[in-house]
Amino acid sequence: MVLEVVGALLIGALVLWLVFSPMLSRAQSARLPPEPVADEETRSGIALLALKEIEFDRATGKLSDEDFEMLRERYGKEALSALDQDDGQAEAASADPETMIAARLQQLRSARDAGATAPPPCPACGPRPEPDALFCSSCGLSLSPAFCVSCGTALEAGSRFCPSCGNRIAA
Repeated sequence: MVLEVVGALLIGALVLWLVFSPMLSRAQSARLPPEPVADEETRSGIALLALKEIEFDRATGKLSDEDFEMLRERYGKEALSALDQDDGQAEAASADPETMIAARLQQLRSARDAGATAPPPCPACGPRPEPDALFCSSCGLSLSPAFCVSCGTALEAGSRFCPSCGNRIAA
C-alpha cells in the first residue's frame, strides 16, 4: 500500500512538472522566432491603405474631385517613398504611378502582339495582370475558357449549349 501511494505521488509530481515547466522556464520563449510584421503595419502598407481609402471615399461621394487629387498626390508620394525605403529601390521613388501603369500596359500589349501568351481577360473586368490566374482577382469569374465535356470544343462565355455537338452546358 505504501509503495502504491509513493508511486502515485511520484507520477503526480512528474505530471505537475511537465505541465508547469514550460511556463516557468525563460529559455523556451527565447527560442521562438520573431513574429513577422504585418503589411498593414509598415509605412508603405499604411500609405497604400490610405490610397485605397480615399479611392473608396471618392467612389461613395464622400470626397470631392479636388480633395481626392490633393490627397492622392500626397499619399502617392508617401507610398512611393515608403516603398523606396522598404525595398531600397531608388528608381521607384521617382517613377510616376501613371507612368508605371502605362509601362505595364505597353508590356502586356507587346506580349500580345508578339504572339506571347498574355493573361486572359476577365469577361466582366477586362485585362488582368496575373498571367497564371484561373479566376479574376476582382470578381472571381473563371478566366480559363470552358470546354464541352462531350466533344472538347472551346465554349464562349455564357453559352448554354455546345456549338459543335449541341450538348447542354452545366451552369
